[in-house]
Amino acid sequence: MNSDGLVKNVLAFLKTARHLWGRCPNCGSLFRVSEAAIPSSPDPPRDWLRRLERQQAALAEKESELDDRDGELEQREAELSDLERELRVGQNRLERDSKNRVCEILRSNTEVQALIREASKAAVLRSRATLLGRLLERVAPCFRRFPYDPRDMRSICDPVDYVLFDGLTVERQVRQITFIEVKCGRSRLSSAQRSVREAVEKGRIGTEVWEIGDPDIPITKQLSRGSRRALPPAGQDE
Repeated sequence: MNSDGLVKNVLAFLKTARHLWGRCPNCGSLFRVSEAAIPSSPDPPRDWLRRLERQQAALAEKESELDDRDGELEQREAELSDLERELRVGQNRLERDSKNRVCEILRSNTEVQALIREASKAAVLRSRATLLGRLLERVAPCFRRFPYDPRDMRSICDPVDYVLFDGLTVERQVRQITFIEVKCGRSRLSSAQRSVREAVEKGRIGTEVWEIGDPDIPITKQLSRGSRRALPPAGQDE
């Protein structure tokens, strides 16, 4: 009888030997030998330990793959950083070269130089025109064509140039009050000046008299004996 037949006979005997008992070496529990799972194959049994080992091997393989991927990602990040650095350097070089080229063109191109000179002249002429216009606005009341007495004019400059109190100097009686704005050349009324004209045309004009302190007591006495109590704040009645 060969060894395989002997093993099979022994296993068949153990399966039917219900009178044989064994003790677990780990927990010490008794069990029937006939109820134990005894394999007849020479290969070790596929139990949970072998499955765990296979799972661990698979996890180790995946970890190795992840490490390889991490290495590739780090390498790519380093390459991208180098590319970004090269791009910044190239951009700075391009800007510097462009500025230098523009300066060379401006220095060498006669047409551009002529345009610059013409623009400078135009700016000077505009500045002179502005100053001349302001000067004319100030001396306009002294022209012969000006229909009012220059002494009746009061300069306020903003939002309009003058306020006319017609008749004030000679007659000491104001016949008319007029807001006057002097314009030269192509200048036009601003929005604030148009609002002043609109307020006058629609009659939105008034006068006010503010009285401060006691009208029966001289102001010097009010100031000398405690002006803070005698003089109320501006705009408030006593």
